[in-house]
Amino acid sequence: MKPTYRLITLGLVGATAVLAAGTDATASTTDTARTVDAQDLMRYDALHYDVGLEYRSDSKDMEGTTTLKARATGALSRFALDFGGGRVSRVTVNGRPARFQAGGERVLVTPKPLADGAEFSVTVDFVVTRSNGPDNHGPWREIEDGFAIDPQRYQTVHHVYPCKNDIADKATYTISVTAPAHLTGVANGDLAQTRQLPGGRTARTYRMAHPMPAHDGQIAVGPYSLTTRPGPDGVTIRDVVPTAQAGQLKQTLARTDDQLRWQTARLGAYPFGTYGIFAPLGTISPYESQTMTTISASSLASGPMDYLRAHELNHQWFGASVTPVKLNDDWTAEGHAHFYGTWYDSEQTNPGSPDAFAADMRMNYAMDQEVRDSEGAPARPKPVSGQTQRVGGALALYALRQTVGAQTFERIERAVVSRFKDGVVSTADYIAVASQVSGRDVSGLLKDWLYGTKTPPMPGHPDWKSGTSAS
Repeated sequence: MKPTYRLITLGLVGATAVLAAGTDATASTTDTARTVDAQDLMRYDALHYDVGLEYRSDSKDMEGTTTLKARATGALSRFALDFGGGRVSRVTVNGRPARFQAGGERVLVTPKPLADGAEFSVTVDFVVTRSNGPDNHGPWREIEDGFAIDPQRYQTVHHVYPCKNDIADKATYTISVTAPAHLTGVANGDLAQTRQLPGGRTARTYRMAHPMPAHDGQIAVGPYSLTTRPGPDGVTIRDVVPTAQAGQLKQTLARTDDQLRWQTARLGAYPFGTYGIFAPLGTISPYESQTMTTISASSLASGPMDYLRAHELNHQWFGASVTPVKLNDDWTAEGHAHFYGTWYDSEQTNPGSPDAFAADMRMNYAMDQEVRDSEGAPARPKPVSGQTQRVGGALALYALRQTVGAQTFERIERAVVSRFKDGVVSTADYIAVASQVSGRDVSGLLKDWLYGTKTPPMPGHPDWKSGTSAS
């Protein structure tokens, strides 16, 4: 039996948990923002972000500009952007200066009134300070000369740039990172342009053509090398690693090809054009961001990390491309990533063993009741959660596969990936597709697994026990 490290260290794995951080109207320090209903302030759909940041080696401050293109979903006499940790100097709406109040976690903008359905653009000039709160409660991960961000852990992408920090309101992105020429700026998407600027600076512009959840971004600067190569099925493999460790990490990075082939064989085509590993210096929790997985260079150098890399890669399908609508639906991301990460690692650790995956699922089953008792059910988690959505979510998928058969289960998964690509999915959506594709009502089965306070019996394994050690 393999060690249980995967089951007890999952708190380090990137989670897509808390939604719409900073949208509590009381978060603002301005009296006006306190009295305005949060929903009224956010009655718009984000369509596209154009984000620019400039890093200087001698300062914790970075000048930045965000332009958001959006569509009003109600008449707007004012609206809000989430932003904390910086200073706003100017706001324009449709090219015209607009009144604004900035305080706490919000920028309240008063434009010329916007009609329901009107498309508009808002540009915010700001300075952001790379500083976290107590216990490192923030997105910034500093190195000697540079930084990376970890916005998922505390849902603090709005401490990097002004945005609508709502996981369900996805948008396309253009991100430009300017840094001294001896450093490399990194962001999600495809590298579209590299420009040499006066003063020994280099600006790199990345474009994300597929809608991305706000918290799913990565922006970094450091002494990195960026390499690209052709990957399976036309995917471009783009890795970013410390220049001094590029040779050391080359062999383990090559494993990405096999992991991509394995997952596409089960889920269908990879949903984006680019994928790769970002291996930053310093200490950072591993997490997925759209088109790239962040794993620290020191961790990557320690071994193949098959489970973790397969887990984060699966989030490109479930989490990035198909995004949970709200916190209670996050099992669709974390449960899938744990399910496929465990399955892949089982096959790598025990090649040729048809029972290895079942053995690992039995280990998860053994701990499920304890997890439910402490964290709630996968689709009805308590405020502090994560393990229940991974363990219980993966077991729900395994129970479904046991019930409908492997081939039907694969058809269900591919249907969800196809129907909700670039969009959002709810628990009800997943259950409806599973019933439709399988031709049978599986709602009772899945609701027991996703909402029940007790671990249900596992189909096909009447001997499995939860709350006791698996032998």
